[in-house]
Amino acid sequence: MSDPGTDTQQRNTTDGGGTEKLLTIEHEPAADGGQRSILYPPGLSPSESKTNWLAVPADCLVALEDVQ
Repeated sequence: MSDPGTDTQQRNTTDGGGTEKLLTIEHEPAADGGQRSILYPPGLSPSESKTNWLAVPADCLVALEDVQ
């Protein structure tokens, strides 16, 4: 599922020692003409990423900064 349009969201850890990868997000056209986002954990093999994902309408996503 990984391509140039892939975005991996990260956040700072509580101790300030680095960042933690949360989800990889890919955007693609939806059947209704809009856009949907596919979310899955980073580091999965291609076969795992095809079975461990969640699709949501792209306009339902919010920036991490808005919820922290």
